[in-house]
Amino acid sequence: MRKIILAVLALLLVMGTVFATGTKETAGAKDYAKIIKWAPIRDRVVADTYVLPQGAKEAIAAEGTKKLVIYNWGDLSFDPATVASGKMFTELTGVEIEWVGTPDEQMMPKLQPLFVAQSDAVDIVPLDGTNYRAFVEKNWLMQVDFLWDAATLGEFQSGLRSVAVNGHHFSTPQVARVTDIMYYRPSMLKAAGFDKPPATLDEFVTMVKKMTIDKDGNGSIDQWGYAYRASGVLDGAEIVKAISLLYGVNPDDVKGKVKYNDAETVKAVDFLVKLRNEYKVVPPGVTAYQHGDVADFFLSGNVAIVIDPTYLYARCLDSSIKDDFAIALQPRAREGGPSTVIQNWNGWAISNYSKNKAAALVYLDMYRSYQAQVREFVLENNEVLLKKVYTNPDAEKVGYAKLLLQISDTVINVYLGQGDVYKAVIAELQNALIGRKTAKQAMDDAQKQIDQTMGY
Repeated sequence: MRKIILAVLALLLVMGTVFATGTKETAGAKDYAKIIKWAPIRDRVVADTYVLPQGAKEAIAAEGTKKLVIYNWGDLSFDPATVASGKMFTELTGVEIEWVGTPDEQMMPKLQPLFVAQSDAVDIVPLDGTNYRAFVEKNWLMQVDFLWDAATLGEFQSGLRSVAVNGHHFSTPQVARVTDIMYYRPSMLKAAGFDKPPATLDEFVTMVKKMTIDKDGNGSIDQWGYAYRASGVLDGAEIVKAISLLYGVNPDDVKGKVKYNDAETVKAVDFLVKLRNEYKVVPPGVTAYQHGDVADFFLSGNVAIVIDPTYLYARCLDSSIKDDFAIALQPRAREGGPSTVIQNWNGWAISNYSKNKAAALVYLDMYRSYQAQVREFVLENNEVLLKKVYTNPDAEKVGYAKLLLQISDTVINVYLGQGDVYKAVIAELQNALIGRKTAKQAMDDAQKQIDQTMGY
């Protein structure tokens, strides 16, 4: 009891000093790290049942927090896992949550004025590529390095390491979005003489050539071997990046720079061009395809293979091809080569202007836990970064859980100017696809725009 009283008195003393000096974000991070005993972090995060870190309740009581204001992507009626984990947090801490459900396109316009005004009207904000780096660069988010250590990071997909900025953490993960996997039609493979999906890009080309068929001989293709997305806000750029990763290069991080005219990335673009113009195994209209179009095309029964996000799986189960589809990891560029895949990411962060940092830190700690992450995957089928989740008995009932467990290397890249970079890449990819430029010319021209965007 004496230790608890001393801890509470220390917290009150620190809070008074912090608010008096006006440096609450820097001092707060250090002081809550000391008062709440976060270690051992890994054991708490992966435990079957989440338990509050020692000193959490005392720190929250000293802080006087009764409620957290948390913004959420979209209406909470679509996020039962978020609601359930919020209730768990309230049961553990006694702190209520006021949710502010906000449409994606309104998130930045709503939050930015609050941060500019240094308002304490929001405690926790949701993050993705549209706001994360901008918020960090403006010093709007609390640094939370003390919530992480090497052992804990090792329990999550490798891409999570890239979310740190200059080696510092400002978040914990909510969910991962969205991993591409290969969908194929076993009946079409069998009819073409194949008994398993392609494991390498060479096998892939051989198979999709044979599965591109003019069935009635009228000069028009009735069944395509493959379809990919080359348009959209980010689809076309991500398909280029996805193949580049298989060749061993991440164009979003080549020695710390964004470089889309690297030889291996040019090779990836050339591969996509050949699929359309030389091998003629994809519809010419892929230049306008986004992921929804590719999914629709696969469900129509007119294509043998697509590589698309995991949310297509549920649509397949509820379609006319429900008894004739299967999934696998995407083909590697070569046998034994990299199998790296792109993951996108949503996270939680604490406003530097929040007056409820102790409670907010506990929320971030709780939400990345095994118990909360299982909810995300089981209740909403949202992919998560905590690998242990996919061994949960309820999680294993989701058809692609075992496949996700096989993915061992992922990348998450979030940087300022990323949207403009991707626009340039997509525009030049399309120039290459329609034959206006060679793959190298297109990516060289894209790189000129990228250099300007990034200030190289």
